[in-house]
Amino acid sequence: MKQIQIIALLILPYFVFSQKNKVQGAWRALSDYESTLADNPDMSYLLKAKENIDLAAANDETKNQVKTHAYRTRIYVSLFSESLKAEEKKLGSIADKNERMQTAYGNVATSELEEANKSVTKIQEIDPKKFEKISKGETDSEEDGKLYTSISQIQVYQANLATGKYKLKKFDEAADYFYALAVSNSMMTGKKDTSNYYNASVCAQKAKNPAKMFDYNKKMIDLNIASPYNYQTIYELKSSQNDTAVAMEYLLKGREKFPTDIYLMNKETEIFLQKGQQQKALENLKAAISKEPNNAVLQYVIGNVYDNLANPKGKSGKDTTKPADYDELVFKAAEHYQKAVDLKPSNQESYFNTLYNLGALYNNYGNTLYNKAMEKTTIAELAKKQKELDAKSMEYYRKAIPYLEQALAVKANDHTTMSALRTLYYKTGNEAKGKEMNEKIKTIK
Repeated sequence: MKQIQIIALLILPYFVFSQKNKVQGAWRALSDYESTLADNPDMSYLLKAKENIDLAAANDETKNQVKTHAYRTRIYVSLFSESLKAEEKKLGSIADKNERMQTAYGNVATSELEEANKSVTKIQEIDPKKFEKISKGETDSEEDGKLYTSISQIQVYQANLATGKYKLKKFDEAADYFYALAVSNSMMTGKKDTSNYYNASVCAQKAKNPAKMFDYNKKMIDLNIASPYNYQTIYELKSSQNDTAVAMEYLLKGREKFPTDIYLMNKETEIFLQKGQQQKALENLKAAISKEPNNAVLQYVIGNVYDNLANPKGKSGKDTTKPADYDELVFKAAEHYQKAVDLKPSNQESYFNTLYNLGALYNNYGNTLYNKAMEKTTIAELAKKQKELDAKSMEYYRKAIPYLEQALAVKANDHTTMSALRTLYYKTGNEAKGKEMNEKIKTIK
């Protein structure tokens, strides 16, 4: 038993020394490879460096050393660089250099770059202070300088990979690389990379990847760099998955963070209205509008609520019975729509919707007045009352026309607006404009 113990004690120092030699061997082979870069890179050196560093990174004695992961980062960045060159070489038939490189980035395997990035993260974990210095370019040695260069290369590669994958419509992969770039940039600068976190979220949505859609949008919310888009995406995602509890959680968080966002406000208002909580919807909007009376978007939304209350629709989307206070609701809707028109939303889509909705409101009110009167008129009275009935509805048809014309000026060739105007021109006796609009509609079909 004593002999076994003595042998073990003799072997252990040799084994540790052997693993340290693997780190040294990796450095030596990497240096030899780098010395060949100016002429013809010798891949045998790089592969030898990889073999040594992989053994060192797997060993308990050397796997948690900064030096090990510094060399590993540089070796794997070089491996990826060589893979990228090989991929570009395959695409020699693409004459445009920029397109060729983007396609190469879109096609190249990325496992080597991912390994390099893992080692960068490990360095930060092992020695945060040293990593912070290196990330700022404050290098104490040539080796640290080379590590800084490799980390910077990783960021460039991640950016180009994200763009290349996006170009080839590999949105799922593009999402990962935009996210990885955001993490790298944040790690190196200490600042949150809002732009690339957002790009990751958009790509996840284009990829239709529910897990990534949730994770990347939630990440922006958790980092306090979210926009209404992030809350909107999670709300829609969780609603589509029938996870109403989480959908409502993020809708309410979004409403609290962005109280004037039109989408989030409309969704909350829709929910209140679906539950028959009209007053809650209106109170919600009135509270916001009292703080921002000159907010065109808020004026539009509250007008839209009154409009929906005045013109309720059933589950099939068809009009249902008008409420008892129909007239009052219509005039309140018109009042707020008009305020929104006067304030003129900067967003052209919002401005178009405001103009169109006000025109449609007056048109529908004219129709309702006519239909109501007709219900109470007998066939015998019809001839006598026709002019009176026409006059009541005609007033609102004429009111509708200028708003719909302005809406068409904002969004030319909108088929729905043109069809509404054609009908109103004919109803109000303007045959010439009716025919003109009819011809215009034919040209856009």
